[in-house]
Amino acid sequence: MEKRQYLKYTTEDFILDREFSGWVINPDKESDQFWNSFIQEYPEKGDLVRNAALIIKSLQPITQEVPQQRINAIFQKISQSSKSITLNYYSQLKYVAGIALLIAAGSLIWLSVQNNHQFPVEVASGPMLKGKIILSNGATREFDTEQTTLKQTASGSLTLNDDTIADHSKNTTTAMNQIIIPYGKRSEITLADGTHIWLNSGSQLSYPSEFKTDSREVFLSGEAFFDVMANPHKPFFVITRDVKIKVLGTSFNVSSYNEDNTTQTVLVKGKVSAGKNKLFAKTIDLTPGERMIFDKINDQLSKEHVNVELYASWVKGYLVFDNVPITEVYKKLGRYYNQTILTEDGLEIITFSGKLDLKDNIKDVLDNISFASPVKVFEKNGTFIIKI
Repeated sequence: MEKRQYLKYTTEDFILDREFSGWVINPDKESDQFWNSFIQEYPEKGDLVRNAALIIKSLQPITQEVPQQRINAIFQKISQSSKSITLNYYSQLKYVAGIALLIAAGSLIWLSVQNNHQFPVEVASGPMLKGKIILSNGATREFDTEQTTLKQTASGSLTLNDDTIADHSKNTTTAMNQIIIPYGKRSEITLADGTHIWLNSGSQLSYPSEFKTDSREVFLSGEAFFDVMANPHKPFFVITRDVKIKVLGTSFNVSSYNEDNTTQTVLVKGKVSAGKNKLFAKTIDLTPGERMIFDKINDQLSKEHVNVELYASWVKGYLVFDNVPITEVYKKLGRYYNQTILTEDGLEIITFSGKLDLKDNIKDVLDNISFASPVKVFEKNGTFIIKI
C-alpha cells in the first residue's frame, strides 16, 4: 500500500476501503505499523481516520444468536416443567414455532488515541441496559428513559431531554457524535439542519455535530425513520453497512439490522436513490410507496410497491402486518420490548396479519397474536417460548 493514495480520501472513502476496514476489524502488526505511520506523517488526516474507524466499528453486529444446543435444552425443560400462559380463542389454523432469537443489547465502542496513536481500543462491551451518546470529544452520557429526545442546534449545543449536555459552538472539526440505543428503548433526534430522525430499538447512529461539507452524511446500523430537511445544495446521505441512500428532502424508513438478511428502504414522500454501498455502484430511484430491498445473501437490489404504513407505523407506537411470516413478527417484538422470544421449527411458513399496539405489555401483545392462533406461550426466567 502507498500512503499517498489516501491523501485525498474522505471519511466515506476510508470506510469503503477494504485494506482500511480490514485493519479496523482485524488489526495485525503489519497493518498497525502502516496506519500508525500514516497518521504520524499526515496528522491532518487524523480526524477522518478516527471517524471512519469509529463508524466501521459501530456498523458491526450488536446481537448474538442463541446456540442451537441451548435452544433445544430450553425447549426440553419447558416441555417437562413449565406452565403455559393461558391464551384463548384458538382458531382452526395451526401455528408451529421456527426461529430462535436472543436479543442481547449492543456493545459500546470507543476509539481512544494515545500519543503512540494506537487505536481502536474497546473500553466497554457486553449487554447495555441504558442508551449512550458518545460525543466527538470522547465524553459519554447515558440515558435510561424508554423514549429520549436529542436535539442538535445550529448554534452548536446538544440537549438530551431538554438538558444541555454539550456545546460545540467552537468546534472546528467534523468529528462524529454516536448514539447507541439498546433494545427496548427508542430515541428522537433533531440534527443541526432541522432533519428529524426516529431511532428504533437496537440501533446506532453516527453523525457530525454540524454539517460543514457540501453534503450531509449519517451512518446507521438498525432501523430509523427520517424526515429530512430539504436543501438542494447539500444532499443528505444515509449510509449503512450495505446500502447508501441519497435524498434532498423527504420522509422514508430504513431498516438495516446486521442480523437480518435484507436491508430495506421504504419511501413515504419525496424521492430518493439507493444503491449498494460500494464505489461506482448502480442506484435505484424510489417514488412514494415503493420499497427497495437489498438481499445480502444474493447481493441483489430490487424494488416493489408497498403499503408504507406497514413499515413506518412503529414511529406512532404500533405495528401493522399483512401476511408477514410470524417469525418476523416475533423478531420485531423481541427487539422492541427487549425480550427473548424463542419459537419452534416450522413457524416461518405461516403468515400473520393484524395491528399490534406497542403501548401494551409484551404478554398482552402475545395474547393478541394468539387470539386467532392455536399457540401456547411458556415463560421461564424471562424467556418466552412459543409452541403449538
